[in-house]
Amino acid sequence: MKLKSFIGAAGACALAAGVMVGVAGPAAADPAGPSTSINVDGGGSDTTQDVMNAIANDAGYSSWNALNPTTGAAHDLIDTKTTAACTDISRPNGSSEGVAALRRSLSATSTATYPGATWAAGSGCFDFARSSSGPGGNASPQGLLQYIPFALDGVTVAVGPASGADATVIGGTFDLAELQAMYSAGTPAVASNGVTYDPRTDDGLTGTEIHLLIPQPGSGTRNFFAGAMGINATTPPAWVRDTFTPTAGGAAQSVQEHDGTAVRLDHNALMPYSIAQWLSQQSHPAIDRRDGARLQNIGTLSPFDSTGLRLNTQFHPSLVREVYNVISRAAVDAGTSNTLNTIFVGSNPLVGVCSFTGRITEYGFGTIGSRCGVVDPNLRAFATL
Repeated sequence: MKLKSFIGAAGACALAAGVMVGVAGPAAADPAGPSTSINVDGGGSDTTQDVMNAIANDAGYSSWNALNPTTGAAHDLIDTKTTAACTDISRPNGSSEGVAALRRSLSATSTATYPGATWAAGSGCFDFARSSSGPGGNASPQGLLQYIPFALDGVTVAVGPASGADATVIGGTFDLAELQAMYSAGTPAVASNGVTYDPRTDDGLTGTEIHLLIPQPGSGTRNFFAGAMGINATTPPAWVRDTFTPTAGGAAQSVQEHDGTAVRLDHNALMPYSIAQWLSQQSHPAIDRRDGARLQNIGTLSPFDSTGLRLNTQFHPSLVREVYNVISRAAVDAGTSNTLNTIFVGSNPLVGVCSFTGRITEYGFGTIGSRCGVVDPNLRAFATL
């Protein structure tokens, strides 16, 4: 897969300008269809979809949203390539599903599945995956996939609007130990406003009821936050839920990561939220899904730096994370003659992800300097696909 010479003199100048100053462009969204510039497609993480959509659009390849950007539907059908095998395939929603889609694309004998993924394994429909969490338990020295870091994010908790019909009942903040005890053991906690909040009602309510939420299965933020809270992401405690029921009544709904609907409609709810995604949505109204959600301090630490416009990179270490793009290890080993290597490894001055520092900070993420684009042997995963 050779890098196509698609950048003429004028295109190169315009792209370089975007790299240097991070000029704002149109709202990041799904590509119109299969790429005609660089035949590279990726999907997965909601956390990094908007920054990667913008970078991909600048460079000439395709990054697909976790959900349909118009309807909000999960696993609807997209065309990632012009081949029949990659027409009308289900989009992956979240980091785990993005990696599963990549595994399924790379191997005809892949065992990877996700909801709606009925397209043929080995069809090459995806070339990279966006992931907001690392390999975790899938790490392997012989891994056939490589996670490549490109930016820094943090996760804090969010509550609903402060006033109005959808005002939250949660009026204070918690320190990290209190959050961990609530999530892991269901222990009531006294917030900064002096009110006791209790996540369990099965043993008699102590103080004010609080609903502890986590995002949908397959979310990298779910996996990361669960680890920070000391709970199992696959089978969380009974008082930690990935669905919510609106205060005004109605059916239970899934908690979608980095979407404030849950904490707006459930007035007792608290949920994890990417700091970079919140900032990205604040500065790009066309992709704003906050729905009144407000990010909380944890203890004395704010999720924002002193300007209030950037990620606080000195936030709690256990809640700060690298975010990744995932490609085949074979593409890494092929060197710069390979398109994926040129895009994701190192810092190619025209199309390399790490060259787009302006875009990275524009969308709320922190830069990671020479760590960006590094091939870390500890970030290999999946000995079998």
